[in-house]
Amino acid sequence: MDENFCVERSGHVLAVTFGAHEVRNVMNEAWFCELEQRLYEAEQDQQTRVVLLRARGEAFCAGGDLRGFQAGPLPEGYVRSAFARLLMRLDDFEKPIVAAVHGSAIGGGTTLLLHCDFVFAAAGTTFQLPFTRLGLVPEFGSSYLLPLHAGLRLANELVLLAQPFDAEKALRAGIVNEVLAPEAVLARAEATATSLAALPPAAMRASKRLLKMGHRAGLAAAMAAEGKALEACFASAEMQEAIAAFFARRQPDFSRFS
Repeated sequence: MDENFCVERSGHVLAVTFGAHEVRNVMNEAWFCELEQRLYEAEQDQQTRVVLLRARGEAFCAGGDLRGFQAGPLPEGYVRSAFARLLMRLDDFEKPIVAAVHGSAIGGGTTLLLHCDFVFAAAGTTFQLPFTRLGLVPEFGSSYLLPLHAGLRLANELVLLAQPFDAEKALRAGIVNEVLAPEAVLARAEATATSLAALPPAAMRASKRLLKMGHRAGLAAAMAAEGKALEACFASAEMQEAIAAFFARRQPDFSRFS
């Protein structure tokens, strides 16, 4: 198990806390495996009615491990990857997920939130979907979910320009439910999780399942298409140039690409 993950129970709420105080909570193979396992255990545990996601450190999540991207993150292909397993777990998860977000949520740290049922963000939190700047494409089903929540115009702005945006814009985009003072975020998330856990659990699961039912086919198609596109991106010279430039602290040169 990843030592940077911690699980604590309060009544019927299972709080999953990830990251360490000295890191920005980068997603890698171990991170995907650990969160998928924690969600599997929560799904199987009859005492768990709600999952609360939160993070230690200065950031909620800094997104994918760029060093890992350079080395080739999908040696067995997308379908067999820990990332794909986590995504399927999130898609199938029937119990409510509440998230408390602070600092920054970059890349997968933002798109993960689209699978949460309630998201509360601290004022001052920075979000970004930097995929195109890194020679990549949206993931976590966000190519379907983000236009669904934000509308196509705003989704185009956030994905194609790939610039950072603030918590208020994340609220407009439907990524978060509410923006609060930093000191109030966790308490609001905990209170919401506790309220959900006090309601009839079978009706809660059925209601969540029904709310998602009309979008399951579209999301499944998007996830499959994203997987194929990601495999192509990870093998591309564009991505290698983008990430090499990032670590060299220089501007990438995409002039030779067509």
